[in-house]
Amino acid sequence: MDLARFLELVRTQGWQGWSLWVVLLAQALLWVGIVRLHLSLQREEAPWEECIGKIRSAFLRKVNGEEEIQELKVHRYAPLVDQLLALHFAEEKTDRFDRWLLLRWKVKEGLRPYWIRWGYLIIAFGVVVWYLQGLRLDMGTDLLKRTPVDPRLLWVWLGYAMVLAWKIVRIHGNLERVQRSLLLPRRDE
Repeated sequence: MDLARFLELVRTQGWQGWSLWVVLLAQALLWVGIVRLHLSLQREEAPWEECIGKIRSAFLRKVNGEEEIQELKVHRYAPLVDQLLALHFAEEKTDRFDRWLLLRWKVKEGLRPYWIRWGYLIIAFGVVVWYLQGLRLDMGTDLLKRTPVDPRLLWVWLGYAMVLAWKIVRIHGNLERVQRSLLLPRRDE
């Protein structure tokens, strides 16, 4: 990365050069946003096989099953899994279909903030790419290559954003597995 070239562009290209600082700031904010989203998704990762196995084991056991159910009430896996378990035990006396609706709603409600943050980041990405397209028309692409505002860095960012979207979908699938094991535990899933 050629920092001297970037500073020369800022100095010699007039208002387009000074607007490169805005692009650099926007790209930095995009990277900070995506790292924060990544870290918050890491908190939601649970040892899924162990979690689902313990839930099925607790509900299917004839001997010591009640002790395992009591252990499930206090065990901590991940925030969303813990919310599902708490809701299940709070609504244990209601009809199975009602619990299914409540758990499904809780899964969607729990993942909504992550999808909203991801959506805002994608919109911001579009704005930065649009602004860079305008600068590219004025200055050309070759001037920006190998500088901190290289447009190719944004495509790396977009690829990582797609990986995080896949992670959210995977967490959603695992939460549905937890929901199924709470409502209709089976020996093998």
